Amino acid sequence: MNRQNSRPGLLMWALAALALAAAVARFAAGMSGLDNARYAADWNVTADQMSVQAIETPEWGETFYDYYLVSFRLANHSQRPVDLDEYAFTAVPQKGDDWAARFDSEWDSEAAYTLRPQVPQGCTAPVSMVLRVDPEELKSRTLDVFFEDYAGGIPLGQITLPE
Repeated sequence: MNRQNSRPGLLMWALAALALAAAVARFAAGMSGLDNARYAADWNVTADQMSVQAIETPEWGETFYDYYLVSFRLANHSQRPVDLDEYAFTAVPQKGDDWAARFDSEWDSEAAYTLRPQVPQGCTAPVSMVLRVDPEELKSRTLDVFFEDYAGGIPLGQITLPE
């Protein structure tokens, strides 16, 4: 019986196991990095100095709604800029129809879309938006204002509409 030296085979198996361990470690490090990137991509915004005042119906508005100017200072602690479009914010009544109040602007304004303002990462800026309210659907004059992050919204504060 001829017995061959099995050391080269054992060495190959050891190298393969070492390469597999390195690949698993690299995969785990990559997944950890992805988790950190996901956290960095989360929105982190706060607001203060929130105020509301009644305004006349804008020229693009409809007369059977009430309109208000909502102003606040928005601090962007996120890792990316925040676009200040009306779809990025919601005003939710504490009672009544959720669609009774919404931030609105002129729909056909192409320039307003392309030149929309932003709050850069780490900056604070004043925000003023027009709030359209359906008085027949609104049961409470107190509204919660949220930054819409598509995961339920980040609460910014509360406003009470003037009589």
